[in-house]
Amino acid sequence: MSQNDYRAKMRTRFATFDIDGDGEVTAADFEAMARRVIEEFEVREGSPEASAILEGAHRFFVGLAEATDTDGSGSISEREFLEGAEQRLLDNPEGFDAIARPWVQSVIAIADVDRDGHVSVEEWARALQAMGPNERVAEKDLQSVDRDRDGRVTLEEATAAVAEYYTSARSLDLFANA
Repeated sequence: MSQNDYRAKMRTRFATFDIDGDGEVTAADFEAMARRVIEEFEVREGSPEASAILEGAHRFFVGLAEATDTDGSGSISEREFLEGAEQRLLDNPEGFDAIARPWVQSVIAIADVDRDGHVSVEEWARALQAMGPNERVAEKDLQSVDRDRDGRVTLEEATAAVAEYYTSARSLDLFANA
């Protein structure tokens, strides 16, 4: 995948994060994304799970803003997002892991509807679909997140897949609209 392809991938990602479509990604967009997951899984407002995902979304936004909001406005323009992704996220999986892990962990906690300590591939797909307005999740892509092929998505597998999407030029259609 070329640098132009990486930019196109990140442009699609920006559009998904910009929930209200105003051309800026803000903390409110991330809160809206978290609330979609809360609603999808019928989690009670004010519950520990709801609080955790809202906090995870906030931390994810703050981490992205620190990496990309070059003018310090508190919102991320598409230009800032694309340039920041190329300069600070591409080829930096460890740095991105620190930004994304609380979010991924909170999504997994909510998606584990049967509370068996594991998230099935189907539960993970439901969570992804809740996050993005145009989600098209392909079964083969979901299976690629389940790296050990046990039918479950662990925190490590999910975090690795998310980090790979943001920090490599490799295409992972799974997260294109999530």
